[in-house]
Amino acid sequence: MSFINFNGKVKKMNHKPKGVTELVFEVPTKELGNRIQNLAEMIDKDVKVEIESDIVRYNVQINANTERPIVNYEVDQSGVVYIAKPESEQLEAELGLPEEKPKIEEKPMEIEREVVDRFIVEGMAPEQEGFPENMSEIAKRRIEGESYRKLATELEMSSGTIVDLINDYRAAVAPLAETWWEWKEDQANEAVPMRKDEEAADVDLDSSQSVKDDSDGNDQKEEEDGAA
Repeated sequence: MSFINFNGKVKKMNHKPKGVTELVFEVPTKELGNRIQNLAEMIDKDVKVEIESDIVRYNVQINANTERPIVNYEVDQSGVVYIAKPESEQLEAELGLPEEKPKIEEKPMEIEREVVDRFIVEGMAPEQEGFPENMSEIAKRRIEGESYRKLATELEMSSGTIVDLINDYRAAVAPLAETWWEWKEDQANEAVPMRKDEEAADVDLDSSQSVKDDSDGNDQKEEEDGAA
């Protein structure tokens, strides 16, 4: 029995007679490498297929008037994401104004699944209402390679249900993961060492100072010799 996993694109889905659906994948040859022969041996054979998108799609509620998200997130120094109180609410509370009731719309968003999965695996994803208490751990186990079947058996639910549960959880934490990822990138950029041209400028400055110090020392020595 052969096993192959690869990254590719679903190009077509054709509904054929007799209740058959034909799927067409496009895979870079270098992605398959020397496994291409294994794939060729599977032609016209029964196979088990699991397809998982590299993109997580989710919806964000926005204020239709300002086109800004209703819920905003911030990250503390330890990387924990939390809900930030909107400025409008703070102003209304300070001035004693009635709470604004904006018109809310749903805006579709996308994020790379790898970002969301890293957010979960690193233990930064919080539990979400409507999911099992240990949902973050369940999702982490799947991301790290545990099969849907094993998880479904343990949780006493169907494989299809656990697939939907994990996908829904990814979508639920996706906006938090996006904020967390932006914070991580900012942290990495701040830690980047000086560019070579900046280092060269510092070296030139140090050299100039050294020459000046030597010159001052020589001038002082000449004055002392003259006085002697």
